[in-house]
Amino acid sequence: MIFAYSLAMGLLVMSIGSVVWNSITQDVRALGGLWAKRPISGISFLVGAAGVIGLPPFGCFWALSELAGGLWNTHPSLLGILLFVNGVTAFGLVRVFGLVFGGKPKQMTERSPEVSWPFILPMTVLMGFTLHVPHLLAAWQLLPLATLNYTAAGLLVLSSAIGIGAGAFIYLNEKWEKPVRIGSQAVQDFFAYDFYTAQLYRVTVVFAVGLISQIISWIDRNIVDGFVNLIGLATVFGGQSLKYNVNGQTQFYALTILFGVALLGLLVSWPLLARLSLIVGG
Repeated sequence: MIFAYSLAMGLLVMSIGSVVWNSITQDVRALGGLWAKRPISGISFLVGAAGVIGLPPFGCFWALSELAGGLWNTHPSLLGILLFVNGVTAFGLVRVFGLVFGGKPKQMTERSPEVSWPFILPMTVLMGFTLHVPHLLAAWQLLPLATLNYTAAGLLVLSSAIGIGAGAFIYLNEKWEKPVRIGSQAVQDFFAYDFYTAQLYRVTVVFAVGLISQIISWIDRNIVDGFVNLIGLATVFGGQSLKYNVNGQTQFYALTILFGVALLGLLVSWPLLARLSLIVGG
């Protein structure tokens, strides 16, 4: 699955990247009519799109059909989700193809020639690898022909066909008004803002990371730095206090040493003195 998907998705990224490279805008609504001007990029996009969804005989079909067959016997509800995601993916890819390569050229695509050979060569090589994924899987004995669930595979192909057909009917149809109006503004905004994924990410992950960062910053600034500054201040204060004891008189140094020894002896013998006081008091 990873092998087939990565090749097809890489081809999709390269084909769209070639369009972005010499286009003034990346807004798909301002593009269109590039099929006649960019045929190699358009064919590469179609091959990559076919390799990503469950469309035979391309690579991801075999991986998705094996997954669908396993879910058919264990988790039928998850199979429904797989079919829905596959259909929506097919619909979305056809939508992008229709907006970028279909229709008539617009102001931004009047002058948009095919990219030079440093782009075309790796893109066509990758397209060849994507087309040969089924042959590679067969050579490696990874095609699930013996265990293929034909019912689940048929449903997978049906979902791909529905997604492709719906996308082509809407976005390759010049009579259909663009941008597409769903009806309700709330539903329109829900799809226009990508299911509010960015807003949801901002109020969950970004908020949590920002809050944790602020807490760590406060601890570092007030507790860690405060403790280090306290040690430094105590060191400076001790040094400033001890410098007044340096007066060059031997008698004062001897008195300081005796006082320190007496204080140390008192601290060491304090438990013994406390026990002795208890014995005498008893």
